[in-house]
Amino acid sequence: MSLYYEEFPAEDGDAPQLPPLLTAVPVPEGQDVAAKALAAVATAEVGTVLYSEATKVADFAVILGPEVPLRQAGQMLYALMIGVGDAIGALAPPEVVVSYQLPGYILLNRGRAGRVWITADPSTGREDVPGWMVVGATIDLSVRTGSEDVWRDAGGLEYTSLAEEGGSFISRTRLVESICRHFMAWVNRWEDDGFRPLHDLWIQRLQEGGEMALADGTMADWIGLDEDGTALIKIDGRPVGLTPTEFESVCGPAELHSLKAGA
Repeated sequence: MSLYYEEFPAEDGDAPQLPPLLTAVPVPEGQDVAAKALAAVATAEVGTVLYSEATKVADFAVILGPEVPLRQAGQMLYALMIGVGDAIGALAPPEVVVSYQLPGYILLNRGRAGRVWITADPSTGREDVPGWMVVGATIDLSVRTGSEDVWRDAGGLEYTSLAEEGGSFISRTRLVESICRHFMAWVNRWEDDGFRPLHDLWIQRLQEGGEMALADGTMADWIGLDEDGTALIKIDGRPVGLTPTEFESVCGPAELHSLKAGA
């Protein structure tokens, strides 16, 4: 069976048909997918994909079983960001430009439309193999009319959705399927060729400027991404290296204002 095999065309509301190594598990609309995934890590099979049954957002999490130290396993954040970018690039109109913003935002035509996150066993040191790891993504698919406050937060940052950028015909099911397939393709590439191909493509799509917002609202200067996927930034003029699993503790959670304001 091909990685890209699809027995039936995806329709909005259908369960995603995923590659053979992944298993879809629905999460009722309104429940927290990330919380459900973290609650399931002790018992769920590696490759379980928990997805929200909501149809105005693609919200899912993948349970992974790392076999490498945490400093390398965190590279799965970039693999998923690239998977999201490739999936939207394949499904959306050509005028939709996908770029990335630290610590995990997916931008469509420069507006924040999605987020990617990663977490692992908190007792794991950088050189230890995590007992579990979860990566997840949330992409806003909704159409909202009315107040511009939905699309702009108090700090003036702009938000958008896949539908607002011309991709209203793309269903939640279709997007989750496509992201998972592209993600698995990049995991396979990572296993064969290492992190370099992911590093180079992710850097190409990083938003110009590359500043990183910290939890206190200040901005850290971007230096670069090292060979392990550690983000090198300057905080108060001091160089700091952050692995992807450390992003949230320093930057706070990547949240979508549009989803909160439009709920």
